[in-house]
Amino acid sequence: MPPSTPEGTELIRKTAYHFEELFTDDEDLIEFFTEAVEHFEDEFEETKEAEETKSKDKEHKMIYMDLYKEFESLMESKILGVAEKMGFEDAGEFFGMLQETLNEKEGYAQGELEQATFDAVLSSYDYTAFVKFMRKKAEGKAKMAAAF
Repeated sequence: MPPSTPEGTELIRKTAYHFEELFTDDEDLIEFFTEAVEHFEDEFEETKEAEETKSKDKEHKMIYMDLYKEFESLMESKILGVAEKMGFEDAGEFFGMLQETLNEKEGYAQGELEQATFDAVLSSYDYTAFVKFMRKKAEGKAKMAAAF
């Protein structure tokens, strides 16, 4: 007998837990982020220099789309794994139930961690969100390096 699928707040909580676990413990994702963020660090430094010279141009490097496609493919397999762990037959059923629940809750996070987790997951389906997410990671990494 397949496990029952969670609903409502339990669905949101379990989804956040599984995805937070993915983003902190999954070796494939950690390796991807470690390698990909380097391309955004360069962009972060270029943006900092552009701001100093009052230039507002923020073009995306061609590699960003390649990185996005790689991330999208990687996330599809990870999302399917989470959906199956939670008792769903496929990712479509899982996301349908999750979206319905989120719409009922008028927001999708109970706290900052859940919000950040959902933002990261949603970035796998939106190129612009992916670039924004990676820029934040690069900026955070740069700030940490500057602190030492």
